Amino acid sequence: MNEKFFSLPEERQRAMLNAGYRVFAHNSYKKSPMSEIADAAGISKALLFHYFGNKKGL
Repeated sequence: MNEKFFSLPEERQRAMLNAGYRVFAHNSYKKSPMSEIADAAGISKALLFHYFGNKKGL
């Protein structure tokens, strides 16, 4: 995560993190594509990478 993530409204932060939790729980970490997490969060994959850098960062 970077500082820009923490400047987002708390509700938006939770939405992204919860989307990651849901996708990881359903598919396992290794089989969870960032595109699916972005879709679940309602954002673009590019924006998800902007805030987290990679799946490990999430």
